[in-house]
Amino acid sequence: MNIISSFFKRAVFLMIFLSLISTITIYFFQQYFFTISLANEIKINVDKKVHKYEQKLRLLPQDVIEKDVKSFMKDLDFIQVELYDENENQFYILMSSNKKFENKLELINSHDELSLHNFPTSNKMSYNFFEAPQNNYFIQIFYPIYKSNELLGYIEGILYIDPIVIQRFKRAIVAINITVVLSILLFSLLIFPLIYFAYKKLNNLRSVLLSSNIMMINTLGNTIALRDSDTNEHNYRVTLYAIKLAQKIELDKKDMQKLIKGAFLHDIGKIGISDNILLKKDKLNKDEINTMKKHVLKGVALVKENSWLKDSIDVILNHHEKFDGSGYPCKVKGLNIPKIARIFSIIDVFDALTSKRPYKEAFSYEESITIIKNKRGSHFDPDLVNIFLQISKELYDTTNSRSKKQLKEELDELIEKYFFD
Repeated sequence: MNIISSFFKRAVFLMIFLSLISTITIYFFQQYFFTISLANEIKINVDKKVHKYEQKLRLLPQDVIEKDVKSFMKDLDFIQVELYDENENQFYILMSSNKKFENKLELINSHDELSLHNFPTSNKMSYNFFEAPQNNYFIQIFYPIYKSNELLGYIEGILYIDPIVIQRFKRAIVAINITVVLSILLFSLLIFPLIYFAYKKLNNLRSVLLSSNIMMINTLGNTIALRDSDTNEHNYRVTLYAIKLAQKIELDKKDMQKLIKGAFLHDIGKIGISDNILLKKDKLNKDEINTMKKHVLKGVALVKENSWLKDSIDVILNHHEKFDGSGYPCKVKGLNIPKIARIFSIIDVFDALTSKRPYKEAFSYEESITIIKNKRGSHFDPDLVNIFLQISKELYDTTNSRSKKQLKEELDELIEKYFFD
């Protein structure tokens, strides 16, 4: 259910994200398109007019220039025109005499952005669209004047844009964005059921596969436990003990999954140990002990090629390591031993002590916990032992009083929590 809820949240987030991205993209694209369209329209008009002034730009007297520029300004609706020579030096400026533009000209002269003249570096027109205070909009163009590929100078013109034009543009942008957002939402609503049911089906298949994998580790672990102790309750107990201790230290979900897998499969390598050693009632000799120790590496070899089972390697490989470095197979020491292996090491020994095996009778809780305490700092992580001591008595009493069915039911609930939620 949490996965379906997560999918729904992601789908809603994706719809909102796509709507925002589309809105922002359309806004800036339309703004760019509006500006460049306006600039190009001016360019077309400039191209029609400017050729008449190319030869007069620097060759005619001041009064003739003023007459031509006024005509130029009137034809193109500029409110200010400046002329520059080829070295970008201003030699003429003319402002509109129309009184309705007086305050606009004041805004232009006080606007810092207009002091940065954007001289083009090629024969193409450059432009700058800007907004002044009180919703005044202007476009500034720089038009290079060439004759026979020789640069004669530049014409800078400033055009006032009626706010109504801008308002219409903004309303058009809003309408387009609303249309796009509604289209995305409508499309999402139409396609969501299809994706939802496909995802739900995929999730069901995932759950079936996950259940199969968990049944597999359960079966494998119980198979080894039955060989070693005539009961599969050992696997249920050590896994429950390990989960409870891990919960006490607030182990994260990913490591909890690794711990559970490792708890089930910690002794899987014993499948490669002969019965005459594994089930021997007498004390093992040195060679037999060395053979028994090989079950760790055999277990790693069995799971390392399985992408889902290899999470268990930390426990399988290190659950016989000791905190003082005297364990096996690699003599890893202290905190270098993975935490989940340090957790399981305490649990495995505790359950071994309190359980009956072919070679020994079960120890009492008091005897077992005394041994655990005495091995703090040598065999076990002392901090983890101290935490285990806080919960060990209640765990022992409740776990050992339950039937195999009850143990399995509780374990199934915990597995559901850490693997399926």
